[in-house]
Amino acid sequence: MTEPTQPSPSSADRQEASPATASADEETQPPIKPQRPATLVFTQAVLLLQAFCALFATLVAWSFAYNGMIDASPGLMVALGLATMVALGYASGQQKRRWGRWLGWILQLPLLLGGFIEPMIAVIGGVFLILWLMALRLGGRIDRERKERDEAAASAAGGDAAEPSA
Repeated sequence: MTEPTQPSPSSADRQEASPATASADEETQPPIKPQRPATLVFTQAVLLLQAFCALFATLVAWSFAYNGMIDASPGLMVALGLATMVALGYASGQQKRRWGRWLGWILQLPLLLGGFIEPMIAVIGGVFLILWLMALRLGGRIDRERKERDEAAASAAGGDAAEPSA
């Protein structure tokens, strides 16, 4: 017959037995990556999605110009559309900078002005304008709540550390 095996000590038992082992385990843990601001994530996402919609709006404008439905050069429509797409992609990457938000605001205009070519382009531009406003508003609210939660946790941790020494 086999002998019954002893259960292995839990991690809490090991930490009580050897505090040096606990600090060694903490040192091997990778550092926690800070969370990205919600406003940054939301505004970048809106601008990148808007760049993809600008691609399709460019194709619509090009086909209208190519088929003579509007009085414009097809090459001009493609050039304007590509410039808008590149600008939206660039603005998405610049949202960390102070002027990145202003660039995002300015780049809401091309799809709104696209309504002169096809009214549905302006409708899509209006939807993205609403998404931009919501990204700024909700992202700011989430960032404020995160900051308040972190400050409350830091003050609670500071208060706990002060109690044993007093």
